Amino acid sequence: MKLKFICAPASGNGGTETVLKKALNHLSKKYQVELYLTTIPVNRLWLDQMKNVKIHEPHSESKPYKLFYLLRIFLTARNSDRFIILGANTINLASKIRKITKKKYMITSWIHYSLINQNMFNPNNITLADNHWAISTPIKKQLMDLGINENKISLIFNPVDQYAGDLNTPDTSDTLRLVYVGKIMLDGQKNLRELFQGIKNYSHPVHLDLFGADSSNGEVQDYVNSIGLNSHCTFHGWTKNPWKIIVEEIHPNALVLTSKYEGLPMVMIEAMSRGIPCLVADFSGYEDIIKKQVNGLVYLSNNTKDLVQKMYIANENKFKNETIANSISKFNSKNYYLRLDQILEKRTLC
Repeated sequence: MKLKFICAPASGNGGTETVLKKALNHLSKKYQVELYLTTIPVNRLWLDQMKNVKIHEPHSESKPYKLFYLLRIFLTARNSDRFIILGANTINLASKIRKITKKKYMITSWIHYSLINQNMFNPNNITLADNHWAISTPIKKQLMDLGINENKISLIFNPVDQYAGDLNTPDTSDTLRLVYVGKIMLDGQKNLRELFQGIKNYSHPVHLDLFGADSSNGEVQDYVNSIGLNSHCTFHGWTKNPWKIIVEEIHPNALVLTSKYEGLPMVMIEAMSRGIPCLVADFSGYEDIIKKQVNGLVYLSNNTKDLVQKMYIANENKFKNETIANSISKFNSKNYYLRLDQILEKRTLC
């Protein structure tokens, strides 16, 4: 069986790329696997780590070329091909070409974002797929809310390798140590403005370390300076192995995520595997991960007062690192690969 994965736009630095690398490397041991990129990635390290996966990529970022690139994929497809598509608009195109050409290739959706509270795509395009891989319980519910039958949805989650190093020992000084790992965006999905406002209103010592590529052309750091938080924030930029620095040097009290929407945030699972609790907004997508007061805290989005209150709780250091690490066993890569194999063995990808 030939599995053809069509990636959504990817920089190479995100959690989706990590999941793709793990899943495709596993599947390539048993199937013919191809990966079609839809953008030219800035970071190619994750592609270099693919084993026995045939990788295709566009040679231009122009919209006409990309359309031609995608059309050629579906027009030359065989009836036995199985497409696993990470973008709703691409699902729509694949479905239209299949209808026009009367081909019989299969289409599976594998969306890595929440289907609600976003303006990236029309969720109804996803209903054109034959079956669906849901990376979280909220996304499964959102798919069902679109009218998709539950038996066409497989709840798959995302994989994290078993962490074998020393667990995080949180800072015990008067300073609350927070870390953020992800895209550096003042507004939009990552909503860092809310985090900075929380830090500004926190009356005790606090320091935030941020790891991730800054796509804001300096807007984020300018804002931090304008509200007087320059000495409270350290911008590390994109780092190949942020967790080594986080666990061995920073010793955070919590990883913080103020996103407006997520799919299944890999960064939370990565943090918890190292014994780091998470302080997150109540975006759709946290429910499968957070066990309140066990491995993290949840605050009300757009409520800085509640965020600050949860920051005080995070600084009390009552979380146990071993309990946190054990709380995410269902995301262990071995369990994930077992679910993935079972789905594909059904021969219907559903």
